[in-house]
This record gives sequence, structure tokens and C-alpha cells, in this order.
Amino acid sequence: MSGPIFGSSSALGGSSGGNRHLVEFRAGRMNMVNKMVHPDNRKGLVYVYQAEDGLIHFCWKDRTSGTVEDDLILFPDDCEFKKIDYVKNGRVYVLKFKSSSRRLFFWMQEPKTDRDDEWCRRINEVINNPPSGNSIGSGGRNGGNDNGDLQYMLNNMSQQQIMQLFGGVGQMGGLSSLLGSMTSVKLLMKSGLRDKLCK
Repeated sequence: MSGPIFGSSSALGGSSGGNRHLVEFRAGRMNMVNKMVHPDNRKGLVYVYQAEDGLIHFCWKDRTSGTVEDDLILFPDDCEFKKIDYVKNGRVYVLKFKSSSRRLFFWMQEPKTDRDDEWCRRINEVINNPPSGNSIGSGGRNGGNDNGDLQYMLNNMSQQQIMQLFGGVGQMGGLSSLLGSMTSVKLLMKSGLRDKLCK
């Protein structure tokens, strides 16, 4: 079962909370059963948006009911969206995670094929090179204060969420690439991260 790492999708009203979608196209889900994928016949929508906190969300929504069934927070270089070329009777795509064996499959429901490559490229571009915080509206909760936003986000995370963010216990090597500066590391320590991890 997929769901958001932080909070519940109902807290967002089952949508992107009014954020503009960076990429969207019609696609159905596929379910894996015994190493075979089978289409879910519902009409769906895949979309990617950047929340006010700057995090990138990959979502799948049932177009008939309007229910968002998948709302995943993705980090740069953690996954890849690509076409499965060996499928001959449809246009099947996979969101493949690099840090685990998890894979989500989708079948394209757009009537024309001319933009398939563009959507695939655009999703990977948005995931791996998210737009800067200044391009998503008001600049976040503190009017563009990245350190304040980081501290706010970390203060509201559980120990489990923090461990997911850093890839598990004892794997703090990716911390510097996520944060980028010593100022951010100091904020982490001020925000009580050390205490949360040591509980």
C-alpha cells in the first residue's frame, strides 16, 4: 500500500493542495501478481507537483472518483521513470526506485503517442532537478527562508520519518548531498534531530 511519508493524504484534501502540476498525463495503474503485471482498468491520472515545502510528490489519481491513491515523496536520484520496451501490446511505464526493489507500473491512457517520450523525460527532470523554492509561488512558509523551512519540517518529523529521509540507521552519507551546507547541519542539531535519532 502506498501513501505519503508525511501525514495523510486526507490532510491535503486528497489532492495537491492547490499546487500546480509540473507534469501530468492520463495513465492507469498496473498490479504485479506472480512477477506479471496486469492492468487496472480504471481511468487514471499521473501527476507530479512540488509542495510549498519544496518536496516533489508523484501521484496517481482515479479520474472517475477523484481519489488520490498514491502520493509519494520523491528525492533526487532515488528513482527513475521509464518505458518498458519489451511490452508489445501497450505502452507500459515503471517508476523504479534505486534504494529498494520497489516498482510501480502504469499504462499510458493518452490517445496519442507523440508526447510519451517528453512526459517520461520531464518526470525524470522534475524529480532529479526540482524547481527552486522561488519558482513555486510565495517562497514557502517563511517567505523564502530555506533554513526556517528546514527547521520547521524537521521539528515536525517522527523518528521513523527522519530515518526514511536519510535511508536508514547508520547511513548518514547522503546527508551532505541533501543539505548542502554546514548551516543546515547546525539547524538539524538545533532542531532536536540528534535527540529524535537517539530515542
